[in-house]
Amino acid sequence: MSTLESQVKEDIKAAMKAGRKDELAVLRMLMSDVKNAAINAGGDRTGVDDETFVQVLRKGVKTRTESADMYKEAGRQDLEEVERFQIDVLRRYLPAELSEAELEVIVDTVIVELGAKTKKDMGGGMKEVMARTAGRCDGRKVSSIVGARLA
Repeated sequence: MSTLESQVKEDIKAAMKAGRKDELAVLRMLMSDVKNAAINAGGDRTGVDDETFVQVLRKGVKTRTESADMYKEAGRQDLEEVERFQIDVLRRYLPAELSEAELEVIVDTVIVELGAKTKKDMGGGMKEVMARTAGRCDGRKVSSIVGARLA
């Protein structure tokens, strides 16, 4: 069992005892998503590693952010608030995001190491940067920085 998984299980117990039903629903949904990811990856239902757990968290934050944005455009503040609450709960378990300056240093290092010069080299650069940042940054942000460097 990963450290994130055990932490979420403890937080589920605490939310149950404190009667925080909204938080409990989000955490249970998270655990369900993690189990589904483990099954889809060919593993059993328990003992997911932290990397898989972070991937599930990032996907959950991304989909909820998209939903919240759609609700905001539609004028449904009540539903947007629910999505934003869920995002806040999920973000507690994500590793700290890299600052833009830190990310730029990693991108510059990768570009120099790979000898990337043009937009054609962007795919290799993106792959390497994403591997080095290990889920601590948004892919769109990486894409924009790499694209700007290889223009």
